[in-house]
Order: sequence, then C-alpha cells, then structure tokens
Amino acid sequence: MRIATLTSVGLCSVLAAQAPAPVVKWRGSIWGSLVTSNRDTADGSVFLRPCEGTNGQFNLDGLQLGADVALSDGWSLKATLLGGRMGKLLNDANGEPGPVALPEATLTWTGEKDTFRVGRMNTWLGMEFVDHTQDLAGSRGPLFTFAIPFVQVGLNWHHSFTTNWSSDLWVLNGEDRVRDNNQGKTWGLGINYNHGGAADKFLSLGAYRGPEQTSLGEQAVPGAEGRARERFFLNGQWVWGNLTLQGEAEYAREPFPAESLGGRPGEPEAQATWLGMGLIARYQVQKSWAAFAHLETLRDSTGVRLAGDTTVAGLFQAGTLGRRGLGLQASSGALGLERSWEKTFSRLEVRMDRLNDGVGTDCLRSALSVTWSFGTSF
Repeated sequence: MRIATLTSVGLCSVLAAQAPAPVVKWRGSIWGSLVTSNRDTADGSVFLRPCEGTNGQFNLDGLQLGADVALSDGWSLKATLLGGRMGKLLNDANGEPGPVALPEATLTWTGEKDTFRVGRMNTWLGMEFVDHTQDLAGSRGPLFTFAIPFVQVGLNWHHSFTTNWSSDLWVLNGEDRVRDNNQGKTWGLGINYNHGGAADKFLSLGAYRGPEQTSLGEQAVPGAEGRARERFFLNGQWVWGNLTLQGEAEYAREPFPAESLGGRPGEPEAQATWLGMGLIARYQVQKSWAAFAHLETLRDSTGVRLAGDTTVAGLFQAGTLGRRGLGLQASSGALGLERSWEKTFSRLEVRMDRLNDGVGTDCLRSALSVTWSFGTSF
C-alpha cells in the first residue's frame, strides 16, 4: 500500500466534479519575529532555535494560505501552502526542494461518530502548531523543534464512543518524511478524553510504531528491514476561567546499526532514545492582555535529534554528535506578555536556553534571549 498526497487530490477531483457548487472558505496567517541573544553563533542563527531565524534581524517566520472546501455527503477538502522560514524548514525536514511547502492536502469524510482523513496533514503530537498564530507562547520550544514531526502523510480514522471518549487510528508513511521511502508503514493508536465534550479541556494518549529510513545526515540505513521507531506521547489542555494550561510528554526509542552511532560493524545495535516534557501556562489578565510562561526539557541519549541544529553541532568536535552515551539535555524557560487586537497579536518574551555538552566535561551552555513576535490570521 502506497499512501500519497495524490490520493486525496485525485479523489477530491472526482467528488468535486460530481458535487454542485462546492463552498470554499479561504484562510491565511502571517507571523514573524525579532530575536536578540547574548550568545553568538558561527552562522548567525539563534542558539537552539532554528525556527526563529537570524539573531538580531527581523524574520518572516511563516506565511500561510489555505482553503477549506465543503463538498457533498459529508466530504470536504483542506489544502494549505506555507512559505517563509517555516516553509523552508518543513521542506528540509521532508527532503523536498523549494521555499513553499504543502503541510496540508487532506480529503475528509465526516459522519455522526466517525471521521476519516487521507492525505497530508499536520501532526497530532505536541502543544504547538506549524501555524504559530495558534500558539500560546512567543517562541517554539525544543519539543516542537527537535522531538516531533511537523506533518504526516497517511490515513486517520477518528471514532467517538461517547461525548467524552474517542479514539484515533493512524497509518502513516513515516514520521520524518512525508514521501514513502521504505517498505513498511507507521501504525498509531490513540485514546482521547474531552471533559463534557469540550474542545478546550482534553487529554490524549497515543503510541506510534513504524520504520524510518534516513538517519544521520544523508546516510541511508535500513528502513522496514531493521529500524522500527516506537513513540509514546501524552498531550493535554485544560481551561479554568482566564487560565489555560497545556502539557506534553514524549518518549521515543529507535535502534541504529552500531556504526551509525560510533560503533564498529558487527557490534550489537545501538538504541537511541529521547524523552521530553513541556508545560505552557497562559493567564488572560484583561480582554487584550495576557501573560504566559513556557517550560520544556528534552533529553537525547545519542544526540540524533539535537544534532539537526547547527548551533548545537558547532559546540562539539566533528564526529561527537550521534554517539552512544552522549546524554544531551536541552531545556528552556520563558516568560512573556501578549497584546492582542482580535486576530492580531504582539508578544514580548524573555527566554533562557541551556544545554549540557554530554561529552565528559558536563559544562552547561546557556543563552539569554529577548523575542518580539507578531502575527495575524484572517
């Protein structure tokens, strides 16, 4: 079975030809930031924060345009184009060229208790979104940046048992690549609790298991023939009056051939693991003013996730990252204020990022930064 974006586009074309006068709803968003940090890096990027671009410069982080098309008999289509820095990062993560990415191209059927989706869709993991205008804080945390995939391609079946309880089944191409590049599929199961059926009070627990093929850099290692990533995650949000709390926990493990993580051919497989936790609290002080706090930590046993950041790789000697026993741990803490005008926001945030080098000296690297982020949606 091969799952591809063309599946949803092709089916949509047939349905659109049969259905009279589909209803199209356009949407869009734009966001950017200015970051200044007390740590200089060789390439001018922000320490541990590739999503926020260049230190000391205004950055267009994202420009998004999408359409929601209501067809007939419960069918609908969602398609989104994404430019700016986030679009380029999304393409880089997926091995696709160009500055404009396609995070969503999804055909959906919605029934009384069931929803089926096929195509390219945003990930279900984490507290933060590809569209930063939907986030609560002023910058992206380590879990969104390094631990989880941005988008996924495949099938999703959502079933509601009661007002409070529902389940999800996923069949995906993989986590890090939206194009099918191996002989197997990633399977996932999830269970969700929505208090009283409320969309803003929920807990979601899930697990993924499936092959990944591309490893460190451009080196290809076995996919379905020998590498099976296992991921467990817990996401949640709860609202009490003016206070909103969001929480996230991620654990994943993945075996690598010994030589991929500094070992010798013929040695037993090396296990890479990463564990992360995060919390965001936001309090609506007045109608147009809110305060927020954001805490996260990510432990990466071999550096295979954090090695994707040039500011991390530059701290170590060549060949150090991606090795057994490295024990990297990144953490961040931020406090900020938001001023909003309906769908437009301006956020000022002070953030501290820290990283232990994990190679024997146990030295703690740190960076203090100030971020002004802004955005609007329409």
